[in-house]
Amino acid sequence: MTARRWRFPLFLSGLILLSQAFPLPSPVRDAATLQGVTGFTMHYPLGHLLFTPFCGLADVLTVLSYHQGIVMGIWVVTLFFILGGWRRGGVCFFLLLVFVAWGALIPRPMGRLVAGDPDVLLIDFHSHTRYSHDGRPMFTPERNMAWHRDQGYAASFITDHNRVEASQIANRESEADWPKTGYRSLQGEEVSLQKTHLIILGSHEKVDNRPYDGDFAKIPGFVADMHKKNYPVIASLPEYWLYHWGAGVQDFVKWGMDGFEIVNSAPKALDFPPAYRVQIVDLCRSQNLFMTGISDNHGYGYATAVWNAMTLPGWQSLGSEQLEKAVLLQLKTKRFHAVQVLERVKFFPETSLQLAFSPLGTFWIYWRSLQPVQAIAWVVWLWLISFLYPDHYEVAKKIN
Repeated sequence: MTARRWRFPLFLSGLILLSQAFPLPSPVRDAATLQGVTGFTMHYPLGHLLFTPFCGLADVLTVLSYHQGIVMGIWVVTLFFILGGWRRGGVCFFLLLVFVAWGALIPRPMGRLVAGDPDVLLIDFHSHTRYSHDGRPMFTPERNMAWHRDQGYAASFITDHNRVEASQIANRESEADWPKTGYRSLQGEEVSLQKTHLIILGSHEKVDNRPYDGDFAKIPGFVADMHKKNYPVIASLPEYWLYHWGAGVQDFVKWGMDGFEIVNSAPKALDFPPAYRVQIVDLCRSQNLFMTGISDNHGYGYATAVWNAMTLPGWQSLGSEQLEKAVLLQLKTKRFHAVQVLERVKFFPETSLQLAFSPLGTFWIYWRSLQPVQAIAWVVWLWLISFLYPDHYEVAKKIN
């Protein structure tokens, strides 16, 4: 290895080890207060620890917002061609596409969030299966449940678009095997209306959206009818932001909404500005509405950006049906204080300049989140790849 070639791995190794002097106090923060929280840790399986650089980078890319992903791609591709030239840059670009496809489509070892308090339930309020029109064909109810278990969730609502078959299937299966798996699948539906998506929880039969679709004026009737069935109704991101922002958000309160999603793990929804989120949190506080964070998983991507923590003493002894009733009761009675939304700590750009340089902040915060064994794995892989990667300068000298 020439002196020129060891500079890059040495620099990165030093940067990664330096980041260990500034560890993050917690892997998650409160999405409403934007403050760090204690009592939660990430647990990683052996496969993730051994292949930390690959699994960790896939996690990072999965939870980027849409615009952060574009900026990250521009930075990485530009560096490929600047450092490697057209030929090697092209090869690296192809390998990048393969890596992104692997991260989005192929199951891999995942880190799971664990609550220190046994009375805390980690739950997801909005996810999909292949029964949704935009769900991945291979994302069955069983795979939805397996994905949630791997993330650390103990329960999740399946809320397919205008369908309930998957939630019924998963609920039956989890009711039978939850004592073995520790996981419960709960029932709900995402109802698609005029430029508005609303989540209903606890629905065991399909709610036909057609009588309420096509006109904002029909939405109050929909909410009233759901309340007659004792279904809480939640305003979904990114629709209320994209089509109702400003004075239109107040319409949701007039319509009788029970809660708002404040974090959605889908790339487009992750662009929801933090300042706007603060406004929704203030609205929920003033109107005593609950808040949720959602994976919105459709079968693409294998990391979540958010979890929900609910304090429910004794929840471990409850089956799917009983737990669903307990969750719905807490949403109804505790309202604003029912759920603590926990988002993965990452870089959140708030200005165009911060967005332009977000890859720097993204990697610095990611490296600070590493556990010591993960930092060691990074350093080992850096040097291993550096030694195995052919030194084109030396090869040319030998040929000549």
